[in-house]
Amino acid sequence: MVSFKYFSSLAIIFLVISIFSFSGCHADKALIDSVCRQSQDYSFCATNLGGDPRAATADLHGLALVSISLTIAQSQDTLGRIPDIQRRVTNPLGKKRLGVCQNDYKASLGNFQNSFSSTSRNAYGDTINFVRDGTNQVIHCHNIYRMNGPIATSPIAGDDTKVIKYSEIILIIVDQLIPKK
Repeated sequence: MVSFKYFSSLAIIFLVISIFSFSGCHADKALIDSVCRQSQDYSFCATNLGGDPRAATADLHGLALVSISLTIAQSQDTLGRIPDIQRRVTNPLGKKRLGVCQNDYKASLGNFQNSFSSTSRNAYGDTINFVRDGTNQVIHCHNIYRMNGPIATSPIAGDDTKVIKYSEIILIIVDQLIPKK
């Protein structure tokens, strides 16, 4: 009988630990899923935000910081590739447009870095403003290929789209962090 009580106690302890461990994981996946279901591109959100190891243990505030970090990394990657693309472009208008994009991405990166700082301080109104400004700079880069000359496709159009999608995710999360009156 003593061994049965001992075994039962161990089984109950193991069960309780298992329930808390697994329920925490499901809650995090559910939080990510609820954010991604609000986005225009569920697959992009689930793959990128849901695939980031930091997101697995994050609360809503943490998810905001993770999504901003992903946006910053994407912007830095794009900025790092622009000089190589400029070297391959031969026409002057293409080079000029890429120069505009380089400046836009530098300014955008600064705004997303500021949005990270604002979010860290729970200054969500500032976060929204910085994300808006950073996104608008990327949109300007994207649209520059439709201005002042023949319409062309930007060689970093895919990067622009990723930043815009990340921005949407940030705003979805931050909106949920702002207390409703």
